[in-house]
Amino acid sequence: MLLVDDHVQLLRSVATLLARDFEVAGVATDGIQAVDQAGQLTPDVIVMDVEMPGLDGFQTLQALARGGAPPPVVFLSMHDADEVVSEAFRHGALGYVLKPRVGRDLVHAIDQALLGKSFVPSLVPLVAADRGGHAMLLHKGKESLVEGLAKVVDRGLRRGDAICVIATRPVREDLGESLRAQGWEVSDSDGHKRYRAIDVAEALNTVMRDGLPDPGQLAEVTRELDGYRRAQSESAGGRLIVCGHLSGSLAAAGNGPAALALEGLWNRLTGDLPFLTICGYASSCFHAGAPGLWSGTCAEHRTLTHARDV
Repeated sequence: MLLVDDHVQLLRSVATLLARDFEVAGVATDGIQAVDQAGQLTPDVIVMDVEMPGLDGFQTLQALARGGAPPPVVFLSMHDADEVVSEAFRHGALGYVLKPRVGRDLVHAIDQALLGKSFVPSLVPLVAADRGGHAMLLHKGKESLVEGLAKVVDRGLRRGDAICVIATRPVREDLGESLRAQGWEVSDSDGHKRYRAIDVAEALNTVMRDGLPDPGQLAEVTRELDGYRRAQSESAGGRLIVCGHLSGSLAAAGNGPAALALEGLWNRLTGDLPFLTICGYASSCFHAGAPGLWSGTCAEHRTLTHARDV
């Protein structure tokens, strides 16, 4: 990989952090050096600062693209404003890592980039991008899961999206309370017409047969949700945001194969639909007794993010 940052001490720290898992082929301290080094080294991935003298990170990525398809780029930055993060992905980044969280997030972001997938510091830029997708929110408990989902739902409602929450009663109750505090009239049974809440147990009873998801039942649910989207979203061809922890509940119960099968079926059924799906997974699901679950869930999701407590 190529590391680019105008702070030499940070370059050294990041190089040391990554040396155990990756080959750091070169470093650069500004955008012009980065373009030159990339041409000589042809790195598999570039980790680059946003703010630099001369060419900033976004301008450097544009310069790299003029020479052909650039390697995957993961940006480092102190800026966590949603507008800046969204701008990074509009320029073609696959990852965005906040500098105070480099030790926690950077290796995950690079792994995602090398797979052609993305890592974001929060889910809000995904909503702002006004497109579909499938993202995993890794969290440690109900509080951080609700916090992450509340930001997604609030932004989605403001944009005119239809919302479907599939979660346990405690999560639905806390999420509803958070949204009502932000001025949204929502509940499980009535309230805002673009907000629909479904209990996890009810959803599992509908789509599961003999411990695995039933393709026919899940297809029927998908058609019904798409009808809800078309009826309730505020624009022609509007988007549906589906969020909760349906697959995460299966994984937490020890049924990792069913969780992965459900994610795979969902991808096939919704790949051509304007659905943005946010799946919450507790970090405790991923342990030695569940081999392959982490790599499998990463493979089924386009985007990964960490809750603040991970």
